[in-house]
Amino acid sequence: MANDSRHVLVVGGTAGIGLGVVQALGARAVVWSRRHGVDATDEASVELAAGELVRARGAPWGLVHTVGDFFEASLLATDSERFNSLLQSNLMSALHVAKAIVPSMIAAQRGRVVFFAAAGAGLPRAMLRAPAYFAIKAALVHMARSLAAECAKAKVTVNVVSPGLIHHDQSHQESQQRMLPRVPMGRLGTVADVVALVQWLLSEDSGYMTGQDLPVDGGLQL
Repeated sequence: MANDSRHVLVVGGTAGIGLGVVQALGARAVVWSRRHGVDATDEASVELAAGELVRARGAPWGLVHTVGDFFEASLLATDSERFNSLLQSNLMSALHVAKAIVPSMIAAQRGRVVFFAAAGAGLPRAMLRAPAYFAIKAALVHMARSLAAECAKAKVTVNVVSPGLIHHDQSHQESQQRMLPRVPMGRLGTVADVVALVQWLLSEDSGYMTGQDLPVDGGLQL
């Protein structure tokens, strides 16, 4: 992978895990964020940026969507404005980017798509810590699986990475410390723990894996 010059679009790669992905990719990374003039929650902004990118550099080899706000409160304490904000940030932004970029990857008959959810989001159980957030991430997992089925014949894989308690500058550290005793491995995860999986999913070696939700959580969901 180190010698692969094909570009990878990273949406939200300015902090936390997204920044770790960008740093690992080096010159291959193309970053979209509000800071770079692209608002992933704005479909028109995404379509404009996608057109410019594909015209200038062709279809990207990879698409990594890392953006998504977090909110920790009970469901009844989550008002509709907050829920809609979480929906736009975590789900609609992913849909906008996929619709704008993935068709070019299908036309090129190759590529890798990686979304980010949250460990445990797809499990059939109550998530009392942040129910609105986990509900939306569960929707993202199902959307990714549907996209994987649509893209499979074009040799475009679509997978989801679902981090657990990952320590970085933007993580919710008070909440993480409260939940740390539940982690069988006895430690918080690192950005490097997550990036290693993303790098493999972006590689040629992952070409027969698609439609999967892969937790990186130190066994928290066990």
